[in-house]
Amino acid sequence: MKKILFLMLFCICGFSQAREIVTIVWPFDNASNQASFIRVINEEANKLQSKYTFVYENKSGAGGTVGAKYVLNNNGITLLSSSSSFFVRPLFYPGESHRVDDFQPVMIECNGQPYSIISSKYKSFSELQKQPVLSIGVGLGSLTEAVARELQSKLPNTQLNFIGYSGTIKPMIDLQAGVLDLSVGLPADTQQHVEIGKIFVIGSSGRQNYTSYPTFASQGIAGFEDMVGGYGIYAPGGMDPALVRDLHKILSQAAEQASALPNLMAADRCTPVKVNYNDTVAIFNKWKRYWPDKLKAVK
Repeated sequence: MKKILFLMLFCICGFSQAREIVTIVWPFDNASNQASFIRVINEEANKLQSKYTFVYENKSGAGGTVGAKYVLNNNGITLLSSSSSFFVRPLFYPGESHRVDDFQPVMIECNGQPYSIISSKYKSFSELQKQPVLSIGVGLGSLTEAVARELQSKLPNTQLNFIGYSGTIKPMIDLQAGVLDLSVGLPADTQQHVEIGKIFVIGSSGRQNYTSYPTFASQGIAGFEDMVGGYGIYAPGGMDPALVRDLHKILSQAAEQASALPNLMAADRCTPVKVNYNDTVAIFNKWKRYWPDKLKAVK
């Protein structure tokens, strides 16, 4: 009898101490540098506290919508980590996408990441202007498509054929294999190939020039200055606000203390954002207003 009571007490104590699982879903290429942002934050968050266990899950496809809808329909505590494509996809494909209004922000990871038009065949914008037809790899509905559409507006005599991918790594491989003429790349994924001369950067979005990554603005080509990426973590809109604030506190602290995170973000030229919850909401709302205004000209 004593053994039975002991086992019952042990089970009760075990369950009371069990951590709640928090799943953070990444909706793009599993092998990308940006996916590592979440892995590193999760690892640090699990060290900081004993209330939750943070786990990483990959659900890619449809410009991030597969992951977004998975988060909305999943049981348990499930969050979405996404790029600015989270705001862009519903603007291009409203009938096939998630709704931004169905989510609320948990934290902002970083902002200001440039996107580059890259090629293994061409080295300059003037070369592109001479081509009647070019293929370009994009994530349909993602910020890469938005950048490609902006490029199309600067090449009125060139037809850009958009080839859809679920991330930025596979089109970069196809670019080097000669399957594509152009692609839209991210700094951390392209840097090593640029350094050895296998890939050339035609131009980058943003306002800051980096070695081998000249901005379009520096070449006198306007329109790309603010087409930069930001990364955030979002929760379903119906999640308890108290829980959201609790997760914000833990994840923000984890991001600040994770020793590997600054180098990962620096590799992508993405500036860490360290703000309180109210400012997190303000940034989320700013992004939600900005992208519809910006993309009116390129849709």
